Amino acid sequence: MIAIINCVNKKYDKAMAAKDLYHGIAWDAKVAFVESKYDKWYILSAKYGLISPNDIIEPYNISFRKDKRFLNHHDTTELVNIKEWSKQVVEQVNNLDGDIHFHLGGDYFKPFDKLGYHRIKQLPNHCLTAQRYKQSLHIDDLEEALDNIIKPIPKNPEEDVWWYHPVYEPFFGKSYELWKLYYKETKLNQLDLKKVNWGRIKQHNGFTKDKSLLNKLYIHSNSGMYRIKK
Repeated sequence: MIAIINCVNKKYDKAMAAKDLYHGIAWDAKVAFVESKYDKWYILSAKYGLISPNDIIEPYNISFRKDKRFLNHHDTTELVNIKEWSKQVVEQVNNLDGDIHFHLGGDYFKPFDKLGYHRIKQLPNHCLTAQRYKQSLHIDDLEEALDNIIKPIPKNPEEDVWWYHPVYEPFFGKSYELWKLYYKETKLNQLDLKKVNWGRIKQHNGFTKDKSLLNKLYIHSNSGMYRIKK
C-alpha cells in the first residue's frame, strides 16, 4: 500500500532530504501517519513532481496561482506550468506498483481526478488536519483511520455544559437536550439556547451557563421573559 502526500509552503532554507525540508504541524502529523500505516510513501512536489522522502532537494517558491494578497508587493513566486506538471506526475504515478491513497489537496489531485484513484480529502484547516492525523495514528484499522481523517467538521459544534435557571434544577448537556426537556412548559428557542452555549448571549428565558447571573435574573412584567438586572 502506497501513500502520496503533497508538499507544503513552509520549508527550511537549505537543501536536505525532502521529508525534512518541509515542516508545520499538519505536515509533521501526516508524515508520522503515512510512515506508520503504509509500506511506501511519496511526496508530490509542485516543483519536482513525485519524489521520495529521502531525495535531497533545494528549497523553492512555486505555486499553482498567484496569491492576491501579494500582487502589489513584488511577489517573486514562480507559477507551476500546470499542463506540463500534470503530464509529468501522472506518468510518474502510473509507474508505481501497488494500491495508492492520495492524501492531497484539491490542486494536487486535479491531474488524477478522472483516473479512478482514491483521494483522502483534506480538511481546510491545518490545525484540524493535524488533530485528525494524530488521532488516526492510534487507530489500528486503516479504513477506520481514514474515515476519521475525512469525517465532516460539525457546524458550530456544541460542548456539554452546566445550565442554570432560577426555577429549574441545574442540567448538564447540550442546548438541544435542554430544549427537549423544557420546551413544552417554557418559551425556549433552540437557536437562542445555542447562542448561550456558544457565548454569544448571556441567557435565554432564564437559562444560562453563568451561575453568578442567577441573582440578577428577573421576569419582565410586559413580555413575561427573563431579563438581566443592569
